[in-house]
Amino acid sequence: MTVYALRHPDGRWLYHLPKPEAFGKPGFGSRAEVTGVYADGQPMQQLHADWWATDHEAERLTTTGQPSAKTTGYRLTDPSAESVRYPATLTVDEWNERRDRESDTLWTLYTNVHEEQPALEHVYEGPIVVLEGREPPTPDEPQWIAQLPHALTERPEYKHLFPGHIPGLDDYLTAKFKAMPYVDFVGSNFQGKPGVHVSLKVPYDEPRTQFKAHTGRRGQPLKSGYHVQVTVNRRLTLPIPSRVPGDTYEEALASWHQQIEYWTCAVKEASVAACSHCNGNGFVADGSEKYSESLYKAL
Repeated sequence: MTVYALRHPDGRWLYHLPKPEAFGKPGFGSRAEVTGVYADGQPMQQLHADWWATDHEAERLTTTGQPSAKTTGYRLTDPSAESVRYPATLTVDEWNERRDRESDTLWTLYTNVHEEQPALEHVYEGPIVVLEGREPPTPDEPQWIAQLPHALTERPEYKHLFPGHIPGLDDYLTAKFKAMPYVDFVGSNFQGKPGVHVSLKVPYDEPRTQFKAHTGRRGQPLKSGYHVQVTVNRRLTLPIPSRVPGDTYEEALASWHQQIEYWTCAVKEASVAACSHCNGNGFVADGSEKYSESLYKAL
């Protein structure tokens, strides 16, 4: 079976070493639990998804496992219950002969007799294919959709080394914006318009308030009331893509983080307290209204 190795930029060697088929699978009879994975006899560091790391290029890769104990027979839990019908012990064959007709009674009277099995060792014979790059993304990182050659579509363990894209940038930032101060609304493709739309209610740098009258039973304004903070409404339409492409996952991940920082800063800058001098318009209202659109979009 081909073994894939990644020569990591930090000097580590990463190997994709799935659990040997000879160790079996849970729920399918006898199986062995992995007790160690080794590179030339030295324990390897487990990463995730069957990837293991070591500090050198390995010549011999092995996995050890401990099989489940084997049932060799059955014995009475209460020796005083021994009789011709229920002997002190039963072999596996004798148990199987009685199981269908006396299953409930047998499990009440008998318990398993186990025998520990010798440890197993599996050697990954290879060949070993060496690739260059970082480790695959963990479940907590942005995931990768690769454009794999057809012959490699069944080898997802190294798909992050091929061209592809990280999906969901717009969804990720939409959720991030909703938790930011002064953000009132966030939506994608709002009212048929592409992009991520962000609406903010920003206070003035010199706080302003407005009197709001209480209303009577018939809806008429009363002389009593209260003051509410006056805010400036700012609306941003951000052309955030839904995916971040790259020749490799590592390349796209760097762009992913750069875009998160860029678009987050754009919203932070728009949430800065509105200027009292220009009335929150981004310009002094003295014949410069024609620039409002370009300044508004620059937020």
